[in-house]
Amino acid sequence: MSSVALILAGGLGLRMNQEGEPPKQFFILGEKPILVHTLDRFEAHPDIEATCIVCLPTWEEYLENLIRRYKLKKVRWIVPGGELRQESVYNGLCELEKEYPPDTVIVVHDGVRPFITSEIINRNIEIALTDKPAMTGLCSTDTLVTSTDGTTAEKAVDRNSTFTIQTPQTYKLGYGLNLYREAMENGIMNSINCCELFIAMGESVNIVNGRKTNIKLTTQDDIAYLQFLHSIFFED
Repeated sequence: MSSVALILAGGLGLRMNQEGEPPKQFFILGEKPILVHTLDRFEAHPDIEATCIVCLPTWEEYLENLIRRYKLKKVRWIVPGGELRQESVYNGLCELEKEYPPDTVIVVHDGVRPFITSEIINRNIEIALTDKPAMTGLCSTDTLVTSTDGTTAEKAVDRNSTFTIQTPQTYKLGYGLNLYREAMENGIMNSINCCELFIAMGESVNIVNGRKTNIKLTTQDDIAYLQFLHSIFFED
């Protein structure tokens, strides 16, 4: 059964505060854009047949040049992203629907998480093949509190039952499309990730153990840690 990677690279990266710089998915880590490092992981994975990239509009040509330069053979589609992440994922799923059957496994991953492991991808695919959705997550190790105003702590949360969610998030194409379409019909338009949407629709989602090194480039504070990891894991 086919597995296809859906790589999300459609955001502006506003929290990076990088005025005048390319979007964060093109941030240079070592000698390559961080997105290329991520794509390399899926290029090398034997169970990934093809890759679809959801790209920030107006950056498609730039991305095409990167794909040629780094010889990314599995990338077959570049799809324009939407205004919101939910729309971007849906755009990618709709593109894949044109060619793949409903039982195709879709591995959705952030383009700025370059340290994804084969083991995490494998476990995501294994769960999706049982007709269940999977999301990658880490059990929280820090003390967690809630705060309505952002300045005053109101309630401590049991960290043993709380997870921070990463990607990949994986499911069969038909399952995902049906839920995305149902969600939009019910006015759900701004889910941050796939599994948040599925849970909002009453679905049960299996958790795959992630890793702390599966970090996403979100703010300037993440750069030093990513560079440190790169010095250990990557040789350009």
